[in-house]
Amino acid sequence: MPDELPLMKRGNRWRPGLLAAGLMLLVGLSIAGVLLARWLIPGSAEILAPASTQPTDPRLSYTGPYRNIDPGVRYVGDAACAGCHKDIAQTYARHPMGRSLVPAENLLDRQRYGPDTNNPFTALGRRFQVKREGDHLWHRQILLDDSRKPTVELTQEVHWLIGSGQKGYSYLTEKSGYLLQTPISWFTQKQRWDLSPGFVPSALAGRVVPASCLFCHTNRLHQHPEHPDRFEPPIFEGHAIGCERCHGPGELHARGDFDRTIVNPAELSPPLRDAVCEQCHLEGESRTVRSGRGLFDYRPGMPLHDFWAVLVQARTSGEDSKAVNHVEQMYQSKCFQRPVGKRKLGCITCHDPHVYVGPEKREVHYRARCLQCHDEAKGQHGCSESLLQRQQVNPADSCIGCHMPRYTSSDVAHTASTDHRIVRRPRQRPVRLMDPEKTSFVDFYHDRFPQGDPQTERTLGMGLVKMMNSGMLQPERHAEQAVFLLESALTRDPEDVELRASKVQALLRQNRSSEALAEAESVLVKRPGDWRLLAHAAIAAGMERQTDRALDYWRRAVEINPSVPDHQVHLLGMLLRARRMDEARATCQTLLQLDPFNVSGRQAWVGFLLEQGEQAEASKEFDVIRRLKPPNLAQREAWFQQQMRLLRKDGG
Repeated sequence: MPDELPLMKRGNRWRPGLLAAGLMLLVGLSIAGVLLARWLIPGSAEILAPASTQPTDPRLSYTGPYRNIDPGVRYVGDAACAGCHKDIAQTYARHPMGRSLVPAENLLDRQRYGPDTNNPFTALGRRFQVKREGDHLWHRQILLDDSRKPTVELTQEVHWLIGSGQKGYSYLTEKSGYLLQTPISWFTQKQRWDLSPGFVPSALAGRVVPASCLFCHTNRLHQHPEHPDRFEPPIFEGHAIGCERCHGPGELHARGDFDRTIVNPAELSPPLRDAVCEQCHLEGESRTVRSGRGLFDYRPGMPLHDFWAVLVQARTSGEDSKAVNHVEQMYQSKCFQRPVGKRKLGCITCHDPHVYVGPEKREVHYRARCLQCHDEAKGQHGCSESLLQRQQVNPADSCIGCHMPRYTSSDVAHTASTDHRIVRRPRQRPVRLMDPEKTSFVDFYHDRFPQGDPQTERTLGMGLVKMMNSGMLQPERHAEQAVFLLESALTRDPEDVELRASKVQALLRQNRSSEALAEAESVLVKRPGDWRLLAHAAIAAGMERQTDRALDYWRRAVEINPSVPDHQVHLLGMLLRARRMDEARATCQTLLQLDPFNVSGRQAWVGFLLEQGEQAEASKEFDVIRRLKPPNLAQREAWFQQQMRLLRKDGG
């Protein structure tokens, strides 16, 4: 993490030295240098589609039969459905979707915490522990000294569990209206606690969970109207995915009006039927809410592409895609591509969304699903292998055992997935493979727009920015293309705030700080409470050496969302550079309360202790840095020894 705070001792005063260049950049926001030529994107001809104005709400222009698509129809909650659908409600409560988010206190008695579950465990130089105390669940991080006693620790109370528990759980804690994911997860298949996927030392105080990530794990959210990804109590409107996410708002139906007031996905045409599942199960490489739409605007019974754009890796006809999820795999399946009579394969052909099929029933259940189209007794095309040959490979004669084998997930440890390509003779499992120099992307739904999608440039540009932010793509190769696409999209809709916010990030990737600052400030007029945009403005102002403006933006970003240690580090660094020592000291204390393991905060605190002549305390504090073992420890050690020599010299 390039966030050093070099402190220099002079006489009885210490002064901040030059800040490391990385201090002025957000983690994961490296700035691109020389860029390569633009690369071609499939579907780019759609860019020539006629210009359009701000799209109208498709729920208002809907002309189909379902009356609950109107945005004025209210949601009523699962309890209103359970009165008439008791049996379905009971089985659905045991389905993974019905358990996608759970208050921590509901599962305290069903979780395991013993040492046989890898609790505690050690990772990234510290000890992690899960502990139950009465009706509370705590996640604890500890740094031990030589005598195995805690010297630094961070304890967070868990408030919610994300996931059904089928593969595992992630955990959320609430702080100042924001939800943070803790760095500890439970992995069901291995029956063990371990580090959550993707966590690095700088994120161990918790990652802010955006509303877009919660979309597929919870029913509905109460978002703050002015601050993105901040929530108002009660945060959740229903916890797990509820009935109305698949059937639409139930106000009219619950009051006794049964004339087309609720959607039954089984009665929809195949594309609309599958869209109900795809709202969550089509992941892609990047998902973007379309211009003018809200996170929860989609209504079952409508085309999903009116609300969401999902970037996937492009492939030529007949090519077997890699790195795809279950929906993309299913679309590659010959079973999906070739209907049998009027039967068109879709998600609910095999999966009953109301009933969970346990491991003991998998073979029988899915074999019955396969025989709907492959029953030789009905004259249909059956398996080419004889029963005897099949049983030699699989005694249970499991169709999915051969044609949908399970494979280890490449991006989530301790879990396995199922190959949904339904290949005739499986030879290898799907492999995540992406070459940033050769890969191109296309909206999964690009062929659903006969006249061309007017938001193609927006989708691709914003998608590239998201993938650069996540580390999937190299900014030096893709930032120029992203800016080109975003600027072109803005000619269609100059008032698209999300589009312009993405442009700010893309400009920063190109070191075009002056343009990024101007763009950020114009967007902040409309969205002054956007803490991420404030941070981007602060970065750009810092690159432009406009210290006062940068400080103002960092202060505002930290005030709105105080739960991001990296932002506190940037503010601290600029305060030291500007020699605003009282404010810097207070910021340092706040940072260490939020993240007591933060190396930059610890080093800054060493400097404050040296300023007061407290050498013993400073040495003790620097020992903590040594135990944390940052990658640049040698450089920090050299700095500390230099400060100690200067202090001894000044002391005579």
